[in-house]
Amino acid sequence: MTTHVNNPRFSNKEHNGMTKQKRTVNKSAALLISGALLAVAGQASAAGGTGVPVPYRISSDCMVCHGMTGNNTIYPIVPKLAGQHKGYLELQLKQFKDRTRADQNGQIYMWPVAQSLDAAKIKELASYFASQKPAMQSSGVKHAGIKEGKVIFNQGITNEQIPACMECHGSDGQGAGAFPRLAGQRYGYMVQQLTYFHNGTRVNSLMNQIVKNITVAQMKDVAAYLSSL
Repeated sequence: MTTHVNNPRFSNKEHNGMTKQKRTVNKSAALLISGALLAVAGQASAAGGTGVPVPYRISSDCMVCHGMTGNNTIYPIVPKLAGQHKGYLELQLKQFKDRTRADQNGQIYMWPVAQSLDAAKIKELASYFASQKPAMQSSGVKHAGIKEGKVIFNQGITNEQIPACMECHGSDGQGAGAFPRLAGQRYGYMVQQLTYFHNGTRVNSLMNQIVKNITVAQMKDVAAYLSSL
């Protein structure tokens, strides 16, 4: 005779509670995804309103992380591209394509995307994002260290051999040509990239030399200042 015994691990009350919790988690995930899709849809509408044709690669690949206008607000370590300099964008896409820009997120996300880009497509994408308005601007989030970061950006720290960032990126962080605009860029992205330059994960002979003596706290201060502009 075989006796069927109910699983003693969970009571009916506990089982019902776990089911309810699972439904809550699923509902939260669905709301998050819906919010992301609505944000992208809103950016698509904004892009359509500029009168600038949207390249196919934007709507098929780039919008997933950067949004249709390059002003994505979903992922903190994804850079804003709207209003960035065309020369800088072209250079980065070329480096992702030939795999000379090898920071971790670049390898994971940008290497696969860039492989199918030829010179004409690279120019098209760079021109599109550079033309987007409004240009990069502060998110309104204020991080600690803005005052200290402003000093480092404008004056550097002579006794620690840290040059002033404004010498290349401009007095207002606006950049020029191959020097990217940093004003209003994402705090998390800038801290991440300064870390990559500091440890050599992202190779750029000029930046590797400039930030070799910078501390993590100083990186955060500079990022706090620039993201506030």
